[in-house]
Amino acid sequence: MSLLLEQLLNGMQFGVFLFLVSAGLTLVLGIMNVVNLAHGSLYMLGAYFAATFYA
Repeated sequence: MSLLLEQLLNGMQFGVFLFLVSAGLTLVLGIMNVVNLAHGSLYMLGAYFAATFYA
């Protein structure tokens, strides 16, 4: 049961993350009418710092 709960929470967390990414890209496209892919570099930088501080 614990594994099922853990997987459900992981799936919900990943879904919320995907929603935030898509909402950010949609808002930038709607306001500026330009596809801004700078979000990717910010996510990469955040993941790098998280991995650095975690290790």
